[in-house]
Amino acid sequence: MKIVKEDDQQEVECSNCGFSQASYKLKDVRLGDQVSKKVLVAVCNSCDKALNVPAQTAVKIKSDYDASRYSVDVRLPAHYLDILLFASHRINPALPESFGKALILYYLHALNSQRYGVKNLSSLLHYDFAKARSSKRLSMKVSQSSLNEMASLSKEHGFKNNTDMLKCVILKIHEDIILKNKPSHLAELQNFAAVFA
Repeated sequence: MKIVKEDDQQEVECSNCGFSQASYKLKDVRLGDQVSKKVLVAVCNSCDKALNVPAQTAVKIKSDYDASRYSVDVRLPAHYLDILLFASHRINPALPESFGKALILYYLHALNSQRYGVKNLSSLLHYDFAKARSSKRLSMKVSQSSLNEMASLSKEHGFKNNTDMLKCVILKIHEDIILKNKPSHLAELQNFAAVFA
């Protein structure tokens, strides 16, 4: 991939001016609702129209688009949030309470990629421990890729909604981290958590 820099010149075909010289300048680029601020684009020297996007800018625009955040809000029994807090503390007592959300997303990815094998994930909802009034709210901002992983896990295990799917992910965290004397992947989780401590 050729990297261009600001003020590099290129001959281009402009729909307004025909063949023309263009300079690479910093401009805002919109892709759907997402705007990438001040990225390099080839701009016609005659009419100032943005004509093309170099490969390096395309990567930046895609990265900005992928980083878009979406709200996921569910209601859960209070002890589910306690599970996240206790699991986080077991991984590293210095972790903030907010780490529980990162742990959920980590598990979503691990379950989708089948690194943590699980059969009949939805069966966790049928245990007596799983049943209680949903009196607490869990709100997370997630990326498009996390939304896709939520949809994939829901489809694979037959969840009807995000609430049931997230409940089962948290119950799996409970099973793996809290109930086991020596969690098999504790060292891996501690490495992941080091960024947050």
